[in-house]
Amino acid sequence: MDKCTRGFYEESVHIRDSKLLAARNGYESLICSLKPSGKSDAKVAVIGGGPAGMAAAYFLGRQGAKVTIFEKRALLGGIVRYVIPGFRIGDFGIDRDVELVKAMGAEIKVNTPAPSVKELKSQGYTHVIFATGAWAHGHLKLESGESMNVLDFLEQYKCETLGDVGEHVIVVGGGNTAMDAARAAKRIKGVVSSTIVYRRNKRYMPADEEELQLAEDDGVAFRELLTPVRLENGRLICRVCKLGAPDASGRPASVETDEMIALPCSLLISAIGEKVEAKDFTDNGISLTDRGGVVANAKTLETSEPNVFVIGDANRGPATVVEAIADARKVADAIVGPYTVTVPEDSKACEGNCLLKQGSLAVYDSAGKETERCLACSTVCECCVQVCPNRANIAITVREGAMQQILHVDRMCNECGNCTAFCPYDSSPYKEKYTLFSTEKEFDESENQGFFVLGGGKVKLRLDGVSTVRLGANEMDPQIEQFINAVIWDYSYLL
Repeated sequence: MDKCTRGFYEESVHIRDSKLLAARNGYESLICSLKPSGKSDAKVAVIGGGPAGMAAAYFLGRQGAKVTIFEKRALLGGIVRYVIPGFRIGDFGIDRDVELVKAMGAEIKVNTPAPSVKELKSQGYTHVIFATGAWAHGHLKLESGESMNVLDFLEQYKCETLGDVGEHVIVVGGGNTAMDAARAAKRIKGVVSSTIVYRRNKRYMPADEEELQLAEDDGVAFRELLTPVRLENGRLICRVCKLGAPDASGRPASVETDEMIALPCSLLISAIGEKVEAKDFTDNGISLTDRGGVVANAKTLETSEPNVFVIGDANRGPATVVEAIADARKVADAIVGPYTVTVPEDSKACEGNCLLKQGSLAVYDSAGKETERCLACSTVCECCVQVCPNRANIAITVREGAMQQILHVDRMCNECGNCTAFCPYDSSPYKEKYTLFSTEKEFDESENQGFFVLGGGKVKLRLDGVSTVRLGANEMDPQIEQFINAVIWDYSYLL
């Protein structure tokens, strides 16, 4: 949440707390009124009933597609139901999500491995979506001794079939799943220590910052810059590492030294990254990359097979539930078209109220009051205006009642980068906002889209190319002309 503009004042809006409150308190009224709102001739087979597959079935069903989920296990929920510990999320929330999917008309077939793509298409399915997750185990290489895979550990922990793990549990890896395993181990009776071992330091662990903090709060120990070598006689022998030059990931490489260290270890858990089950795809003629990922169109997630898509962890490798849902929405848009929703007028943020909130402090009170802290930057942002020390970004009123537009004034900008650093949209306003130039030389030396007023009703204009146009002669986009006229008529002091 580092891009929430409220964070520039005190701390970001607690959006997840607010969404959780809405989901819990609004479910009963929502489920009664929920039904498909569109029509579609698409008949879609979704292979896998985890978060990605459930989300795809919901989005497609919402727009009238006929959807069938094929799930080989007894219940929907995938890794969230079977692997993520109950102290993170309980079955109650997952069951509610299943009901939302059912409300959109999805047919659910559990304990049912999916037929081949060829067979599904012969049954009349027009589209097939792979949402099979990333369940293939990563392998921890050791000179001697064996490790337990993290998915096996967490699944056995959750269904309470885990045997004696001893007193000292070590988890190798630095991702979110490693944090879950280490936190779960701390809750097992008899465990004295639960330790994360990672080859880089904590700063470069791929786990979310919040997950690291939760693990620390639970008493998990972190041993950095160590690479496991062998497991013997209740000890994990590790080689000490140091940070080297950046590797292909952009992080410093882990460089092994000659120094060795021994840690007490009764159970070693490998959490070094799960992979996609390649056989699911190769058996269906779907192309894979050299690294075993699925070849897919970046915009639609369609695979090498026409009308066959891949989403979630099967597409990305181990990722988050939010990313799985994003993939599902992308594929649903590709199959049945974008979903549109009309926001009632009385629910829209008022521009005046948004501006009044800017510059005022409002610390967090409770999830139900976060709308009072939200600056509604999707309605009025203007961060680039507020943070520019030279006032080179100006909010321009183009027409009465419309949202103000940002004008960048080239001669006032020293390219300090403030607007880029603070922009919540990963933009560089000093390069991307429509720019006013004071001289023709400035115009010619820049690549920014913008204009220079020549006089006599003419402007030199750069959009896709450079041209000289006459105002009022229908020689440019009417909205661009309206913007330029507003600058000339109402903001002439900038010229």
